[in-house]
Amino acid sequence: AVMELVNEIYRFLNEEEEKGDPAWSVIRKAVETAIVLLSPVVPHMTEELWQRLGNQGLLLATPWPAHDEQALKAETRLVVLQVNGKVRSKIEVLASLNEKEIEAAALANERIRQFIQEKTIRKVIVVQKKLVNIVL
Repeated sequence: AVMELVNEIYRFLNEEEEKGDPAWSVIRKAVETAIVLLSPVVPHMTEELWQRLGNQGLLLATPWPAHDEQALKAETRLVVLQVNGKVRSKIEVLASLNEKEIEAAALANERIRQFIQEKTIRKVIVVQKKLVNIVL
């Protein structure tokens, strides 16, 4: 997990450098978080890094990073679209949409409309906001 964080820091740094204005406060916070997370594994090295970043006090006394529950919630979700049980397309929809809205988005999909054309739709099945099956 810490390696994934370090990879994301590098990716973020590269993107910000391309823009020409790195957000150093965000990068610093991410590096400090990585140091805190690594401290139980390599305490001597992380303590040294902590001091070199200019932080006061012992790293040991620093509280463990807290997570943001809201940040963990996905804003969008992938919905698989089927016609007669065969996958025909996929769409990204807001996670807050209800089943009727997902059904409408599926029926409005360009690729799905090609398969439906002027055929009669017998049934539209929405499965747990993950899959829409259109039965002709």
